[in-house]
Amino acid sequence: MADWQNFFLQKMGTDGSGNAWPVKESVAEWGIFCKDIPFVLFGKVKEPAKRQWPDEHGDEEYVPSGLYLEAYTIKIEFGCKKVVGNDIAKYGTGSAVDDVRAKVGAFLSYLRTGQFKIYSSYTRIGRQYVRLESVSDGATWKTNGNGEFLVFEVSLKVNDPVTDVTLSVGN
Repeated sequence: MADWQNFFLQKMGTDGSGNAWPVKESVAEWGIFCKDIPFVLFGKVKEPAKRQWPDEHGDEEYVPSGLYLEAYTIKIEFGCKKVVGNDIAKYGTGSAVDDVRAKVGAFLSYLRTGQFKIYSSYTRIGRQYVRLESVSDGATWKTNGNGEFLVFEVSLKVNDPVTDVTLSVGN
């Protein structure tokens, strides 16, 4: 898990007072690490409006001011470290498994609240208008020298594949 990274999320829009939602850092907020965020640098181009005339060759395509990109889905593998030993009392949790369950549950609940801006400090790529699409059925425990981790996969839909955003704690 040494190569796993943190990442940043921010809800789109504003809170009830008209302020931008705070930026959340995954490790500090939920104890959630991500393996990588497989952003698409230049995705598939949308099919332009077209007509096919049976008595003419080719297509008549309407390309108003350029071609647009399709939305895409990314699958991100996440991990949450199991708290053990003296840390159980330190973090005030009843058991290590309950701690992981609570952290992952809180993270997934947050993802269900709407659309987000996301940013990877490792790749330095960010996107906006991203939403939860699905959570994989399978979750597994993986062990290494740093402890045990619950590993699970989340699919996110990127509805704005062009705009690059930057987020950091404090924005």
